[in-house]
Amino acid sequence: MDKIRRFMGLLLISVCFLCILGGCDIIDELRTETSVVDYNEVYNLSDGEYTVMLNNELTDLRAIDDGQGHVYMDVNTANSRFNSRIYWEQDTNTILYATPEGMAEYTPGSTDYTVGTSILTSEIPVVIDRDGMLYISMDFIKENTKMDCEVYTDPNRLVIRTKWGTASVATVTAKKADIRYQGGIKSPIFRKLTKGEKLYVIDDGAGDEWALVVSEDGYYGWVKNSNIDTPTEEELPEPDFEEPVFESISKDYKINLAWHGVYSTAANEELEQILAETPGINTISPRWFYFENTEGDLNTLGSADYVNKAHAAGIEVWAMFSNEFINFDGEMTNEILSSRAKRQHVLDQLEAYIDAYGLDGINMDFEMIGESGADNYIQFVREMSDLCRRKQIVFSLDNYVPMYWKHYNHKEEGIFADYVIMMGYDEHHTGSNVAGSVASMGFVRQGIEDMLSMIPKEKVINAIPLFTRVWATDGSGNVESFNVGMTEARGYLDAKGIVPVYDEASGQNYGEYTSDVDGRLYQIWLEDQDSIRTRMEMIREYDLAGVASWCIGWESGPEIWQIIASYMN
Repeated sequence: MDKIRRFMGLLLISVCFLCILGGCDIIDELRTETSVVDYNEVYNLSDGEYTVMLNNELTDLRAIDDGQGHVYMDVNTANSRFNSRIYWEQDTNTILYATPEGMAEYTPGSTDYTVGTSILTSEIPVVIDRDGMLYISMDFIKENTKMDCEVYTDPNRLVIRTKWGTASVATVTAKKADIRYQGGIKSPIFRKLTKGEKLYVIDDGAGDEWALVVSEDGYYGWVKNSNIDTPTEEELPEPDFEEPVFESISKDYKINLAWHGVYSTAANEELEQILAETPGINTISPRWFYFENTEGDLNTLGSADYVNKAHAAGIEVWAMFSNEFINFDGEMTNEILSSRAKRQHVLDQLEAYIDAYGLDGINMDFEMIGESGADNYIQFVREMSDLCRRKQIVFSLDNYVPMYWKHYNHKEEGIFADYVIMMGYDEHHTGSNVAGSVASMGFVRQGIEDMLSMIPKEKVINAIPLFTRVWATDGSGNVESFNVGMTEARGYLDAKGIVPVYDEASGQNYGEYTSDVDGRLYQIWLEDQDSIRTRMEMIREYDLAGVASWCIGWESGPEIWQIIASYMN
């Protein structure tokens, strides 16, 4: 019996001990963590660095300060995320910024800067250099950009908003609540929340205990759903910001421009005959200027006599300036545009030609610009705009249909150019491996709508093709094509006795035949009076600034120009 009692006593003690241990575990499990996050360690911040909360998203971006409380952002981020007008001129290690008063230039570490020919002074350096990287003042970025930006310290945080609309918002309802680094009471806290404080709700947890939120002062973390009210959609107020206004020339008539493919000085002698055969045009753009080399030297085929004859007929001359070498070449072009000295050399030559020929405008036709050269290209556009404003002549740009070249900064082009000409063709081109229309009507319509989403209609001109492509496909599916004018294209079908039929998919007349000679399938989507009318109706429908036609000599006759002119009223 004694042995049984001793055994039962030991068993009871053991059970009690285990219960005590279990209770400790439960208590420990329920204990709320009250320690504060080591913010710098969690986000790996060095001294003087700031995290960046952008549009309620915690980014991996970092800002820095100058040791005196002035915050700066690296120029690459400033350009890509906030203001594309901020341009790092790497060959001179300066920052350029286009203003209506002229190009501003900032040197690292200096409070002196220039705008055009004026020397001005800022309270702090707008730009500083840290280990070969340039940083630009957040005060400067905020002053010149539509954005909200708040700086917080201890720990260092930058809270920025560049997008508005609505956001999911909740209010803290509990007297005691924390925002934590992670969900759960075991996670350390960022800080205590105040009753009535507003939080942006990123994820309410769909009924879970914890919601992912962002505080107005830039903490990205978790809060108990029981400590906030039900999230509602709230309109975000936009900051007051007045966009700078750059002067533009706008004609009080619709532009009816025709390109003239000048490939020798002798071609200028064609002008009188051209004007007699192109009724209704009010602007002609001869291909006159193109690159000789990557130093920026220009070839010119220009003629003051040509301009005088055009003026006598009431026609303006917007000389074409292209980035042709042998062909259009984006990489060779970038060798020029990446250098301020070379860009200036180009501008100096153009200014001399503008004066020598008495030009009314420059039509800039730069093609095949790659993503790596896009920033240099748009900076040159700004500088070209400044030149043309000083000379009081029209500056127009030629662009591809936007859907294929989205890295072009079309919005900026629309600010700095007087007119943006969308080349509404080359849906299928010489490099295409599938036969098709040069410009189906759906393709053109989409291009116009995309362009109008970025550029006001008063500046958009749609370019129409006066050419088509003859497509030949062999039995193995290999495709070849070549450009022809309207008359020649129709001649291929007439020679085979083919009567073209309307193709609903392209909105054009279409014909095909199989050659008795080579066995290939020949396909032609015609440009003709019908297609030109449809294109012009589209230009009228969208109330665009006008039309441009590529190019003189490919039309079937004066009737094409008469059709175009009939839509210009």
